[in-house]
Amino acid sequence: ARRGGTPAPRARRGGSVALRTDAVRASRAVSASLVLLLALTAACSGGGSPSGGPPSGGDAASGPRMAELAWAGPLAQIAVGASHACGLRTDGTIACWGAMYGGWPGGGGWERVTSGREYSCALHGDGSLACWGDGGHGKTEPPSGRFVDVDAGKQHACALAADGSAACWGWNVAGRATPPADTAFAAIAAGGAHSCGLTLDGDLLCWGQEHDGKSQARGGPFRALDLGEYHTCALRDDGTAFCQGTDVAGETGPPGRAFAAIAAGDRQTCGIGDEGDLACWGAGPLSAPGEFASVSIGGLETCAVRTGGGGVCWLHGGDVFAGQRGYVLTDAALDQPVELFPWPGGGLAVAERRGVLSVYAADEAPRTVLDLTGRAVLLGGERGLLSAALDPEFGQRPYLYVYWQTETGDGSEEEVSGRLSRFPVADGRADPADELVILEMRQREHIHLGGAVRFGPDGMLYLSLGDRVPGIPSPLAPAYAQGLDTLRGKIVRIDVRDATAERPYRVPDDNPFVETAGARPEIWAYGLRNPWRMHFGGDGRLWVGDAGSDHVEEVSIVERGANLGWPALEGRRCFRPHRCDVPDNATPPVMTYGHTSGKCAVIGGVTLPEPDGRYLFGDYCSGQVWVLEDGGERGWWMQEIAYLPWPVSSFGYGHDGEVYALTFDGPVVRLSP
Repeated sequence: ARRGGTPAPRARRGGSVALRTDAVRASRAVSASLVLLLALTAACSGGGSPSGGPPSGGDAASGPRMAELAWAGPLAQIAVGASHACGLRTDGTIACWGAMYGGWPGGGGWERVTSGREYSCALHGDGSLACWGDGGHGKTEPPSGRFVDVDAGKQHACALAADGSAACWGWNVAGRATPPADTAFAAIAAGGAHSCGLTLDGDLLCWGQEHDGKSQARGGPFRALDLGEYHTCALRDDGTAFCQGTDVAGETGPPGRAFAAIAAGDRQTCGIGDEGDLACWGAGPLSAPGEFASVSIGGLETCAVRTGGGGVCWLHGGDVFAGQRGYVLTDAALDQPVELFPWPGGGLAVAERRGVLSVYAADEAPRTVLDLTGRAVLLGGERGLLSAALDPEFGQRPYLYVYWQTETGDGSEEEVSGRLSRFPVADGRADPADELVILEMRQREHIHLGGAVRFGPDGMLYLSLGDRVPGIPSPLAPAYAQGLDTLRGKIVRIDVRDATAERPYRVPDDNPFVETAGARPEIWAYGLRNPWRMHFGGDGRLWVGDAGSDHVEEVSIVERGANLGWPALEGRRCFRPHRCDVPDNATPPVMTYGHTSGKCAVIGGVTLPEPDGRYLFGDYCSGQVWVLEDGGERGWWMQEIAYLPWPVSSFGYGHDGEVYALTFDGPVVRLSP
């Protein structure tokens, strides 16, 4: 905000004073469609050092590695929240991305956007306000009236009326949403637990929670301000910066130079010079090359708008991908997507549980490859099209493999079949009638069906299958997962390279139980409950996320002949403490977690592209996403890197190794470069 006149667009977590405002508004002519964000390029950066050293993933000369927001069109401003961001285009329209899908206002005429923790607000040219996202504590219920500026804090927001009065709404702890009466302001800002305004005389006046001096009144004159979660920064009339409050990573220690604009975030502060150069202090990368018009600092990343209208973002730390850089397929009517992988020739293939697999490519309409909805796909319980994979030699063997449930007779429960089917692909299409059934199993149960279809580095097909035991198995229920005479609760390994109707698969000679009397020779590993997703890492190891029962979820590295221990073990604990017959050959998982804080079912993921190599996975109910790393002597440890407000169903790769998360009630989210 600027003292005197109409405040220029400035976003808290979305902002600094936007330079050359009149020119930006005059150039509003181009609109971009937020249909496919597949053009998102570049990368996540590594962390920085508060002492000013170069960030990981960049160097002192080139700055952080940036993600270009080319898909968004010319931008006037970006506002970054905790795990989402919103962009104000130069044509006055708004688009948002990250962990706050949908809800932003349509149409044009918007002049400012600002983002709080999990919500955003915008100011229209007619002086009205709109807010969307998490509406807790009334954050998305702005007052009516004519306003000239708005700023979203962590859990509350404030706006400046045309007559200079301030209005705040949201969580009013410690009076942070109660501005002083009878005081006219020239600028307003909301922070974590405090608010501040610049009086008409340029003095800094704050209210709300006091901590480390962040809310102390200061004499000016000041001409601009912005608030972080725990600190306050303002620009003096000579352009030098003044900051006060809690200093976690150096965010209150500005350099002794002049700026034209300032922005404060959680642990970082940035200023833009008169020539558009950007300098930051605190956590994360401390500089970025280029000429910028505005900058925004969120909880995990910083975004800026170049003077030409292009947007860029970079992370504060290399271990965090929260999806702020964008969603894909935001306009597509996806129905419970379960699988995603790169399609030969371009685009992403997405399989939906209802029985449809389509390819989505930038600037093209979705193209259906396979539609099984006319083949009686069963959808009750956990049934449906559950997994799909292409032949690893697709150029020579253009086949699509699908694991799904269907009716095989009169529709009774006794006639329900779980099938692994192969469909040839010609001219980008697969004919449902041209099916070769590779493996068929009677599956009248509707839960614990598995399963994932994957090809290993050895060229063999692997299929994960659940034990199909509904609910909590009684002590008298057969331990199907331990029985080698059934495929229930197993990982199957077969050779389908020369499949025919007479011999749909061959059992590899090196399968572990080929010579075991009474055993199904297809079995590669056993003792699993419901291995919904599995993945071969770059080093050839097989990662499996096995959904637990009442208490524990587990992630395992599965080797040839391994016994994962179910139903005697749930993770590392006895499933029934009073009857704990643990198999002598049980293989413990590498990581487990309990059903606390809304967690319920592990969703196995993928390994991050080399040289990273860590394993990424999530939880269906909580929406949390973690990476799992081998700490050597310290053992395995997991770190949360993202939160998604929808049920997470699966993970997949794009063409360049970028990682995507699929959600049942929301979009497909891009998590990494």
